[in-house]
Amino acid sequence: MPGTDSLRRTEEAAAFQQALTQALASPEIKEALRRAPDAPRPEHLRLLAHRERAALCATASAEYATYARLRAEADTPAPGTTPADSPTATASGGLLPALAVLVPSLGAIAAVLFLAIGFGMRLVGAHRQFADELVYAGWLAAAIAAAAIAAGLVWLLTAAARNRTTPPADDATAPATGATAPGSEIAQARAAWHLTLLERGILPFLLTRIQEGEAVRPTNRPGYSAPQYGSPGYGRHEYASPGYGSPEYTGHAGER
Repeated sequence: MPGTDSLRRTEEAAAFQQALTQALASPEIKEALRRAPDAPRPEHLRLLAHRERAALCATASAEYATYARLRAEADTPAPGTTPADSPTATASGGLLPALAVLVPSLGAIAAVLFLAIGFGMRLVGAHRQFADELVYAGWLAAAIAAAAIAAGLVWLLTAAARNRTTPPADDATAPATGATAPGSEIAQARAAWHLTLLERGILPFLLTRIQEGEAVRPTNRPGYSAPQYGSPGYGRHEYASPGYGSPEYTGHAGER
């Protein structure tokens, strides 16, 4: 069906954004972030999740297929049924009530006009033959209006009797027959798809990223240790002060 891929991408993008927001606000993610101070920030986690959106949405592909199938079945009319917006349904459902209202009203208006004009022309004695024709047309319009009113009353009484004889649907019999409204099935399938996307895809992904950020945290800061001035090697003879009391030094001093 044309537009199926674009519709799926649009629905997946909306569902992914909703599930990601719900996951970042979940107690599991907040607790994991609290225990790992050096973990990525929520904004960075959101960016990482968007980069892997296709793979994360694939974790709930089976649930989305079920949801799409139920929605397509609901959109497809059953064989032998007439869609509600078809011309036949419009003609049968909207034309008859409209005629039942218009015909009596128009017939009554025409009868009043024709009779008024015809009797008026008879009173003044102008165009006697034309006046008689108008009076005849007025009585004919009145008869048509009366017949339409009678037909409308009969139709209303028949519809009321049919409604009284039709037993109302009992809610207690619905579970016994196993019938479920298509809209509720579609809503349940959509909720199952969102829940699977959240629990099987996004939440494990975010927890893994948080744990990886905590694992690579350095244990100590890099640097250089201070020189061991008190170590035994520092006091070696090449770093010691000159021996002024040594024989060599006194010998040089005696020669002066």
